[in-house]
Parts: sequence; structure tokens; C-alpha cells
Amino acid sequence: MNDRHHLILWIMIMLVPIIVFINTNNLEKAFLTFLGGVIFYLVYGLFWFRRDQKRQTDSEIWVISKLSDKQLEDFTSSLLSKLGYTVTKPNDENPDISFLLTSPTGYQAIVKVKSHTREAGIRLVQKTLKQMDFYNAAECWVITNERFTRQAIEFAEANNMRLYDREQFIKWILKAKKEEKIRG
Repeated sequence: MNDRHHLILWIMIMLVPIIVFINTNNLEKAFLTFLGGVIFYLVYGLFWFRRDQKRQTDSEIWVISKLSDKQLEDFTSSLLSKLGYTVTKPNDENPDISFLLTSPTGYQAIVKVKSHTREAGIRLVQKTLKQMDFYNAAECWVITNERFTRQAIEFAEANNMRLYDREQFIKWILKAKKEEKIRG
């Protein structure tokens, strides 16, 4: 659950008792409504937390946290290949590009995969975007095993780039495992 969901829930937990108090002029009912909202939030939070822990366990996401840049590149290219993408290493040894990606629908993207121990910053995103014209790609992706800083996200949004972080790895891994079960 993202921050926006938490904020909306807390606003509702605060507003509903106020509305109850205005309509009934009964402080006790308003307090009980607030208490019910907090209990609902705690129960919902526990279910969400349990679901998130199960997704992380099923995807074995902790494995990618310990990978080097090269290992993460190999893991990502293999994973994307399982999902139907065509992965091609560039002919030149460009350190700003990990590989070229062709989707099942035919569009091309340049991809930079970088292993981090903390949030990935804007410099990584800027360096990758500079390579887009050189490779004549339709899209530019930056993939990391952690999250991105707010500045990197804002820069990517302004330049129509795709940023994929730890959460996307979980989705990809679970999707690949699901497709593997269907095939096998």
C-alpha cells in the first residue's frame, strides 16, 4: 500500500467521527466511530503487511539485494526473456547501457540495470537518457534492486522514461513463476 492510500485512510478516519459528531452532537458516538476506524486501519494494515511479506517470500526478492551489477544484469535479462522480451547486448561496450530490449509488440528500449544498496539517484537516470538517441530507441528503462529518489522519479516522468525498482522485480518474478507453472 502506498503513502497515498495511507493518507486517504487517515483522512477518512478523522473526518467520519467529525461528521458523526456534527450530525448527532454526541461526543461518545464520535469517539467510538474514531476508535472503530483505527481498529479497521490496524486490521487492514496487518492483512496488507502479511500479503506483502508473502509476495516477498514467494518471489525470493532478497536474493537480488546481494547481486553485483553484472549478476543483476544477467538475472534481469534472463527474467525479461522469460516474460517474452528479446534481450540483445550492444556491440560496443558502453557502460551506460546494460542491454537493448525488444518487446513482443516490437518496440525497442535501451535498458540500464544497476545494483544499489540504497536509493538510486538522478545521475544514473540522466546518464541513461543521454544514450537514447544514439541507439535510436523508442523508450529508456532504468532498473534497480532498490527504490529511486524523488528527484530521479520526477526527472524520469518529465522525460518519459520508465523506472523499475524492487517492487517491479517482485511482480516480474511472480509473473514468470506463474507462467512457468502454466507451461510445466
